[in-house]
Amino acid sequence: MMSEPAITLLNQLAAEGVSPWLAGSDTQFLPGTLYRPAETALLHGAVAASADPETVRRACDTLWETYLRTEGRYGRVSVPVDPRIAHDAEAIVADACSIQTEVGRPNVLVRIAATPAGLAAMESCLALGIGVDTDLVFSAGRYEEFLTSYLAGMERALAAGRPLGPVVAVASVPVGLLDAEVNDRLATRAGQSVHAARARDTAGIALARSIYRIREERLGGNWWRVLRAAGAVPPGLLWTAVTARHISGLVGSNTGQVATLDALEEAAAQADLRGDTLLNAHEDARRDIDLLETLGVRMAEVAGFLEAAELGRLRESWILRQ
Repeated sequence: MMSEPAITLLNQLAAEGVSPWLAGSDTQFLPGTLYRPAETALLHGAVAASADPETVRRACDTLWETYLRTEGRYGRVSVPVDPRIAHDAEAIVADACSIQTEVGRPNVLVRIAATPAGLAAMESCLALGIGVDTDLVFSAGRYEEFLTSYLAGMERALAAGRPLGPVVAVASVPVGLLDAEVNDRLATRAGQSVHAARARDTAGIALARSIYRIREERLGGNWWRVLRAAGAVPPGLLWTAVTARHISGLVGSNTGQVATLDALEEAAAQADLRGDTLLNAHEDARRDIDLLETLGVRMAEVAGFLEAAELGRLRESWILRQ
């Protein structure tokens, strides 16, 4: 069960417009084994480690009241498609359709890696009315591509006469993984130790601030006004692989944080929320990224490396579960 400070933290985050999502093992999604009803009501979503239909159904049922109370905006469960097909758009769409049918719950999101094929598959899934969690977004450029695919998919759904309100799309940005990789690279810059030390733990938050700015600017466009008038909800942003530091450092309206219970408890013990840290923070982000580039950390290279490495890790984990 969560401690009282952790419950207080979740309430504070919700007041700032931050949706708490749970990351953890499948057993943590079982209703009645971990949470009191009041604790479950604080969660806006969950990220399942596997696509086992029975486990996913239990997770969806656990969050069903939240789904109903928020008219489908929250209470979602993200479920992975087979990572071995991350570069095959048609196969991804087929797997997504299969997951939706097997789970049989409207509050499921299919989780698709943000490869070029994955983004094409996301567009097709949205056109079919299937909600998508687009994972492994490691750069602002890839997030721009996500928004382009989101727009195209939602326009296709609108043209097909589908109600847009239930069609949810979120982009997942693994800020913790980005920080860990960049920190490892900074550790090799012994001759630049002062600057490298200052640049540690800045990459994830800098990327999040840049992406947040992109979304705010794009939501001011005419394309979004058309979709909103048709009932669409804004595309979500999820910060994943978060540590306690990220929980307090990534606070912004209409975002979510995917955290383990341990990270939540650690953040609650520190109790250092400082209000919104994302809005109008893009200039600070640019300075932090410029410093990293000056130190020889090529962010585009890091993004490509992490995408390939994470896909490899996910494929190995998937095979072991078979």
